[in-house]
Amino acid sequence: MAVVQYQSRLILLLVLFVLLVGGGRVARLDLWDPTIRLPSDKDKPEDANDKEARTRWAVLVAGSSGYGNYRHQADVCHAYQLLKKGGLKEENIVVFMYDDIANHEINPRPGVIINHPQGQDVYAGVPKVQW
Repeated sequence: MAVVQYQSRLILLLVLFVLLVGGGRVARLDLWDPTIRLPSDKDKPEDANDKEARTRWAVLVAGSSGYGNYRHQADVCHAYQLLKKGGLKEENIVVFMYDDIANHEINPRPGVIINHPQGQDVYAGVPKVQW
């Protein structure tokens, strides 16, 4: 009898937890802002004149080389795509990476870098500058 009560209380707690966490997640989705902002700017009202006066920059660095460190360059490429999609201008995103994995001999998809197994190409569009 005690085991049944314990299990029912555990199930009730689990349901409450899911409702609380799920409810919070839904509430946050309503507040999602597609524009990239600094945490200090999130509480300030937007001013059209103020927005024009500031320039946002991003510097992305993958300091490791070699196919064994694939994830480092893949993460930088993915971050570039997210920043670009979030509204940052291409000319304000500076990318430093070795750029030696997209066309590496053991890359199963030559010229393509993915960020997860079923992912899309995150390498396309990333500036390829010889430093």
